[in-house]
Amino acid sequence: MSSPSAAHKSVLGAITRSLDRILDTIPVPVNTLGCRTAPTENIATDSIKAIPDLSVMISTKGGMFERPVWLMECAFLQSDCNVMRKLDAYVRDIPDLLVVGKILITQAERYASPGSNGSIAQQLRSSDIMTWEEWLHNHSVDDFHRVVVDGHMWFSLSSVEIHVWTRQAGGSPIELDRLDGDEYAVRTLYPTVNLDDINRIFLRGFELIKEDVLWKLVTTNVDQSLLDRMEAWLPPPCVLDSTLLTNALALGAWATAYKQYFSWRSELKSTPYNMTPCEYSLRRKTAKRLGHRD
Repeated sequence: MSSPSAAHKSVLGAITRSLDRILDTIPVPVNTLGCRTAPTENIATDSIKAIPDLSVMISTKGGMFERPVWLMECAFLQSDCNVMRKLDAYVRDIPDLLVVGKILITQAERYASPGSNGSIAQQLRSSDIMTWEEWLHNHSVDDFHRVVVDGHMWFSLSSVEIHVWTRQAGGSPIELDRLDGDEYAVRTLYPTVNLDDINRIFLRGFELIKEDVLWKLVTTNVDQSLLDRMEAWLPPPCVLDSTLLTNALALGAWATAYKQYFSWRSELKSTPYNMTPCEYSLRRKTAKRLGHRD
């Protein structure tokens, strides 16, 4: 399966849309100062070159200069350890970061194709490949944690956690080792839905963005009326809608499952009769090693 998968992008996409909706309300002309999300922004520091899964950038000088203030990663196909190494590098090399976070998606079972199950392979070969529309007839918001179609499990989910850290009180840099206090929150989107603390810390992140924007405006000598509008600006009390995030997760799970299914069925269709793709691949490798054609 290629990365990023639909499951990987699902919750990130919903969060990005929520952030965009709020950032667009900041009452500052973009030619003065801009705030935007960037899903594919290159980050190059002393110890890491990476493309965070989600970035919030603040730009000045008409967009000529940008810097990241909010970075998030998703641990699905990459390990939690790798994600934490990235966050540590971001925090260490970009000390004025305001917010970092991770979405930890844990599978109940790692996906395995039906290649070792001859009966399922024969059953699938005898039926037409389902279209995405036909696949969605099996779709339910409530059962996305275990996608079983045609007798095979194409996706399974154990849990989804969201972790967020912000700068310390007084402006001290983010401390990833600190797992308590007002500058850290962790809550779940699955199996239980509880985003109260995540909404709280997202609001804290927007307060830090507001302080950063005000400081930039003061140092660039803008009109007092613009400062007044920015002073009065407030983000909505609920940043993330749990229903929207859950629906995005469900669709991402079913889309990832369908991609697994479609890839396997397409490969199965192209292999000789009564051979699974794994058996056909082994045969081709053996023939190549022996110098024979199929």
